[in-house]
Amino acid sequence: MDINRLQTFLQVAQYGSFKQVADQQFRSQRTISKQITQLEAELGVKLVVRSANQIELTAQGQFFRSAAQDIVNSYSHAVNALTTFDAQATQKLRLGYFSAFEGTLLQTALFHLLQQQPTLQVTLQEASNEHLTENLLQGNLDAALSINYGQPALTPHSPLSATVIYENTMLMGVSRLNPLSQQDQLSPTDLTQRPILYYSPESSDFLGRGFRASLAAMAVNTPIQRVTSSEQMQLLVALNQAYAFYPAGLVTPTNEIKLMPLDDARAQHYQIVLLTDPNNHNPALPLLHQSLATH
Repeated sequence: MDINRLQTFLQVAQYGSFKQVADQQFRSQRTISKQITQLEAELGVKLVVRSANQIELTAQGQFFRSAAQDIVNSYSHAVNALTTFDAQATQKLRLGYFSAFEGTLLQTALFHLLQQQPTLQVTLQEASNEHLTENLLQGNLDAALSINYGQPALTPHSPLSATVIYENTMLMGVSRLNPLSQQDQLSPTDLTQRPILYYSPESSDFLGRGFRASLAAMAVNTPIQRVTSSEQMQLLVALNQAYAFYPAGLVTPTNEIKLMPLDDARAQHYQIVLLTDPNNHNPALPLLHQSLATH
C-alpha cells in the first residue's frame, strides 16, 4: 500500500477539499483526486463522496481513517528509528510513550541521561497503551511511559511492572473566549456545554475510557471525542469549540486556553507510570529509572 496515498487521504479527510490538499502539496487537484481513486480501487470500497464544494467521507472512509492514521504513524516511527539507528552502538534503549505530555518527562530524563552516557543509542515510539504493552511483551521495547487515569495502564494479571514516576491532577482546558474561564473552577453542569476531547495518535479508546470513568465519578454525561493530533486539540479548544483534558504539571497554559480545576479533584488524580518487563535485563534500564526519579 502506497504510504503517500494514505497521507493524502488523511489530509483530504482533515480539510474536506481536494483544492486545499493540492495547494499544500503543490500539486493539481486532478492528481489528488487520482490518488484517492487509486486507493479506493486498491481497497475495493468508496472512501469519499465528491461534490462541487466539499469532499465528505463515506461510512467506510470514516472507518478506514483511524486505520490509515495508525499505518502512517507506524511507518513514520520506523523511518525515524532507521535514521538514528547505529548498528555499532554497544548500548541501546528502545522507549515508548503514550502522548506528547508523557514525552515531556521522557525528554528531560533522557537529556540528562545522554549527558552522562553519550554513546547510548535511544530510539523512541509514540503509540497507544495497547501497542506499548504489546511491544514490551514481545521484546520490541525496553520501557514505556503510560498513564493511570480512571483505569490502570496494566490489566490485573499482566506480567509487566508499573512504577509510578509522577502524579498530579487532571485539569480542563477552556477557551478564554468562554465566560466560564472567568470562574475559579468548573462544575459538572459546566462540562455539558461542549464536547470534551482527548488526544491519541492511534485508534485506541484507552484514554477515552479513563476520561469517561473519571467523569462518571462526578455524574457528568457529555460527549467525549478523540482527535489524532495535539495541534488539532489545541485549535478546537482555543476557538471555543470544545474542552479538553490536560495533565497538570506537564503542560503550560497559553494566552488562548485557561487550564481549570474541576470541583471534584479527587476523581481527577492521575499517575504517569514506567512500564517494564521484569525479564528484560537491559543494563541501561536502571540508568533510565534513576534519571526519571531525579529529573
